[in-house]
Amino acid sequence: MSGAEDLLIRRYDVGATLMPLDPGKKRPLTGVAIVACMDARLGVETMFGLRPGDADVIRNVGGCVNEDSLRSLRLSQLRGGTREIVLVHHEDCTELSDPADDLRACMTRLRDSTELPHTEEVRGFLYTHRGALREIHLERAGCP
Repeated sequence: MSGAEDLLIRRYDVGATLMPLDPGKKRPLTGVAIVACMDARLGVETMFGLRPGDADVIRNVGGCVNEDSLRSLRLSQLRGGTREIVLVHHEDCTELSDPADDLRACMTRLRDSTELPHTEEVRGFLYTHRGALREIHLERAGCP
């Protein structure tokens, strides 16, 4: 049996119901877009208690801010009305040698971006081995 077949069987075994897409609710209710690593161990929806329609979730290798994620964030802001961005990196990432440093670089790239209309609310979090979210802050100019 293929992995996809296994997923479909699980869906029906747990009694999952089909949820039709509501054409009137295309904008995320929280106004938040989340960029996170695609690592299957990260349950982003569970991590933030999200329900369908709560936030735009964009996933890629490392949760890095690259041209593709910038394009997705731009669409999320212009068409979806999101105004806040949350980045999620994690410990034990096979893509990043120092996830906290990369997270700071991604936050800086977002805040300096001229491609996005809204860059005022950017927050970064590191998901730890123990399942905690540790907020990572950018160093302020002139501060250690």
